[in-house]
Amino acid sequence: MEFHKLDLHTHSCLSDGTFRPAEIVRLASEAGISLLALTDHDGLQGVAEAREAAAQTPGLTFLPSVEMDTEFPEELHILGLDLNPDDAALTDALSLAAERRQARNEKILDKLAGVGCDVRPFLDARAGIVTRMHIAHALCDGGFARDTKDAFARYLRPGRPGYASVPRFAPEEVIRLILRAGGVPVLAHPCHLRCNVHRLVAELAEYGLMGVEVYYPAATPGQIEQHAAIARQHGLLMTCGSDFHGANRPASPLGCAYRPVQALEDCCQFFINRHKTPS
Repeated sequence: MEFHKLDLHTHSCLSDGTFRPAEIVRLASEAGISLLALTDHDGLQGVAEAREAAAQTPGLTFLPSVEMDTEFPEELHILGLDLNPDDAALTDALSLAAERRQARNEKILDKLAGVGCDVRPFLDARAGIVTRMHIAHALCDGGFARDTKDAFARYLRPGRPGYASVPRFAPEEVIRLILRAGGVPVLAHPCHLRCNVHRLVAELAEYGLMGVEVYYPAATPGQIEQHAAIARQHGLLMTCGSDFHGANRPASPLGCAYRPVQALEDCCQFFINRHKTPS
């Protein structure tokens, strides 16, 4: 049986990655990926460029997608895969999320300036959705931190002088928005969560969750086995994603989380079938 390689979690330079959307499509094709999703944080600005590039790339199916931040009560990320990027309710919600993020960023920048770390001159004005990663790079470029890991540890994590929280949607709101936009809501990187994942997935499944990102670069074999069992129990898709960020996360290249297993082939066929033109 032929297996198809997929990567359903990637970020472009319009979020906190370093590659243009079209470059990600090219790199995915070179890596032998058949199914690709662009999942920039709370933004769909890169979808049109990626979709156009994918249309000119034989053998690659592209899924317009997004990664949305929620609160539950800790930060929780949900992927909205293969959705309508023009859905009005979704775009309105993303606009609100962008406004909230910008207000949070201004608080962070003010706090940093207050402790002698004015990084505004070092921010990349070309960034689409400005994230804490952009601010971390500015801290490095300004000589206030050795690297981005040091920047987060010293300034940007909770309890540090540059930390500021941001209001987020509840998971059920995000799942509802994704479903309304015709998309597939998937719990992102459960291996990072410090809660009872079994209980969490059961609750999210009641809201309409359709998948779990079982295969992820940081997931241990034990976590993969556990999260696969949880997905099977609730009849959910198992997905994989590299969480590709280009040079901002060089240890996670495109396709690195993929494994040639039946569950991922079933996931791939599920999405490919959604894109087949009815006869």
